[in-house]
Amino acid sequence: MTAPNKYQRFDQFMQKRRSGTLPEVQSTSRRRSRTDSPKGAQEKSIDATILQLHSAMVDKILANPAILSPVVAQLEQEQQQGLLRHSAYLFWSCAFAMLNQPELFRAALLSPEPQACKQRRRTRLRGILTEAERVQVLAGQWQHPVAENTSAAQNEAALVCSQNGQS
Repeated sequence: MTAPNKYQRFDQFMQKRRSGTLPEVQSTSRRRSRTDSPKGAQEKSIDATILQLHSAMVDKILANPAILSPVVAQLEQEQQQGLLRHSAYLFWSCAFAMLNQPELFRAALLSPEPQACKQRRRTRLRGILTEAERVQVLAGQWQHPVAENTSAAQNEAALVCSQNGQS
């Protein structure tokens, strides 16, 4: 198509549009969001399952903060080796730093924010739940663990947080 022909066709189009001979196309359909499609519904279901698993992991960590120590060490190691994006490191290290404040720790890890969902999909909480516990969570039969001696749990939480802050 030559350049003058291209511009001529555009001018003809604009003349028809201005004169009203070109039918107006009214878009009554709104843009579909991700969750409107079948794939979006599947993504939402996966996020709900991951959230359910993380809720159980948070319960278990708050009941026994000592099990977080290897996770924090692994996080630091992966960050030093360059295997972890800085945003992921910040998310997880900040969440782990809130271990001595259970409400904030829970809120940070179970937040409905898109960034938290993204980080939960690439979780650093590996090895917290046993396979049997994982099956219980997915079956809806998870029983919240009873916290160990509260002062011992708080001391362990402070130890983990201080180790996290020093690195």
